[in-house]
Amino acid sequence: MIRLGKKELLDESFTLGEFDPSVDGAYRNVKTFLLSVRPGKLFVSVASDKPVDIAISNSDGICIKFKDSILCDTLTAETPKKEAVTLFAGVYRGDKAELRIKAWMG
Repeated sequence: MIRLGKKELLDESFTLGEFDPSVDGAYRNVKTFLLSVRPGKLFVSVASDKPVDIAISNSDGICIKFKDSILCDTLTAETPKKEAVTLFAGVYRGDKAELRIKAWMG
């Protein structure tokens, strides 16, 4: 049996919840990432110093996975076709979090 390696889609560290009066709501509390996936399993690993909410939506805008108040976890979502999915990371307005997100296809 030949095992193919994982396809890394994202590996980023960033801060959520920065105060910014130039944006609606005055906080940069949501960040989105567009990921090109293939049929199979999408894995998203999150490590944060404060609780964050993570959502994944498919190209039709339907939420296929959601989990709130994550500090350290890995989410798995089935992706039945080749498409672009959106990964959302968010904190409540006024909260701030330092986090690292990794995404890959298994």
